[in-house]
Amino acid sequence: MAEYDVVVIGAGIAGQVCACYLAREGKRVLLLEQNHQSGGNMSGFTRNGFTFDGGDQSFESLGIVFPILADLGVYETQDWIKARYRMVSADFDFYIDGIDAVEDALRRAFPNEPGIKPLFAEVREVSGFLQSVCTPWEFPLLHDFRPSRVLRLLPRLARLKRWSTYRYRETACRVIRDPRLRNWLTNIGYYKMPYLFFAGFWHLWAHDYWYPAGGMQALHRRLTQRFTDSGGEVRYNTLVTRVVPADSSERRAGAAVTAGGEEIRAAQFVYAGDYRQLVEGIVGPERFKPRQVNELVNARLTEALVSVYLGLNMSNHELSSVLGDAQHPFFFPNYDVLFPDAGSPRDIHSRMWLALNHFGTESPSAPEGNSTLTIQTYSSARWQNYWDNGGYHHPRSPEYHELKKAVGLEMVKLAENLVPGLRERIAYMDVGTPLSLHRFTRNAEGSSGGWCYQETISPVFRFPALNLIRTPYRNLHACGHYALWPGGVISAVLCGRIVANLVLGRLPLARLNGAT
Repeated sequence: MAEYDVVVIGAGIAGQVCACYLAREGKRVLLLEQNHQSGGNMSGFTRNGFTFDGGDQSFESLGIVFPILADLGVYETQDWIKARYRMVSADFDFYIDGIDAVEDALRRAFPNEPGIKPLFAEVREVSGFLQSVCTPWEFPLLHDFRPSRVLRLLPRLARLKRWSTYRYRETACRVIRDPRLRNWLTNIGYYKMPYLFFAGFWHLWAHDYWYPAGGMQALHRRLTQRFTDSGGEVRYNTLVTRVVPADSSERRAGAAVTAGGEEIRAAQFVYAGDYRQLVEGIVGPERFKPRQVNELVNARLTEALVSVYLGLNMSNHELSSVLGDAQHPFFFPNYDVLFPDAGSPRDIHSRMWLALNHFGTESPSAPEGNSTLTIQTYSSARWQNYWDNGGYHHPRSPEYHELKKAVGLEMVKLAENLVPGLRERIAYMDVGTPLSLHRFTRNAEGSSGGWCYQETISPVFRFPALNLIRTPYRNLHACGHYALWPGGVISAVLCGRIVANLVLGRLPLARLNGAT
């Protein structure tokens, strides 16, 4: 006998959205999370009175996230802060307040570069497309599925296909003659990110990036409260190691098995976690086709992050003023675009770009008169023999702690280009490595956004489905940023709703009921 209608494994934002919908529909839902709290890649923590966001520092809505949160009753306009971006290098210092502002700044920085104007002419086309079909509160497939609205997209399909490749991004950026600028524009962002994302991010950074007041964990607390208010049950510190079949036919899942040996039975299951674990352990490679196992286990992932969490004896007002009243200043010490890997040199992080993240004036996260600052850049879990730890295993070695502190200080030194004297203002410091992300989220290699976004190597970029929601068990659905292209927060939230609809026997994009 099934103990629950649905067991949802993983309480990141995808698992929580899915669980909230199912509980709202009257299903008996159990949400299992291996960590001590919900959130996954978006969770936060507090140390010595300073509160930090562990991974994501803000995200876009794209007409998907906000309406779904509103449909679940966890969106209020006053709970969201509009993020502002600033880009700084030896040649430029500008705010991303619109495409015109970006183009003008780059043309002033590189006055002899004729390629900026034609490149940004097409960037405006992408911006116009996003503005016409995806605002923070509107996405046609979710809100109004009338054929007439969908037909508006048809004239753009050829361009969308072209824009969805990294190859076209290389082609578009060849108009830039300066090799340093061309390399930067061709490669900034995730590894071999398609042109659509490169051009689209200039639009989104200007108009559609948001931060939940009170921090990411506050958002997840609201989602969890909504779920339990609807009758759902949550268990933390519960690691699921296997989903076993219901009978000898092995076509349906019967129970989730925990690390403690408990078998939890349900009619249906949703797995909202790392897809490699789904293949290698949760379901097992023997139930997938060999070719698919090889592809999924070896597929490149989006980059991991190394984060320096700083509690400062500097007021929020002072820090915000120093950062130029931008919540996300980026500093580029050079125009190289580096993606650390296992063989990268010991000093790689001293030459990386940095993102400095601070929302203190709008969302205080420190004791009175103090502030927090989170510094991030890309890294790799396998770098320098797993950060001198020899692998993912615990406990961490003394060499590991020494190395991560050294990397943190290297990043602090770089950040002093924007915050002079930063090191002398540190009251608290910790460093989160890709191994930390792997430990707390169980995402392979500490990946920050699922599969690599390059269309030719992404295992999920397969027209027309663009998803990996189905699994070898008929009643087990995968959910989250690994299961729906392209990945990230938008895909995770949307996938949560799609999978809830499938579990409920509805069409994947059944219309939202409560969005306004």
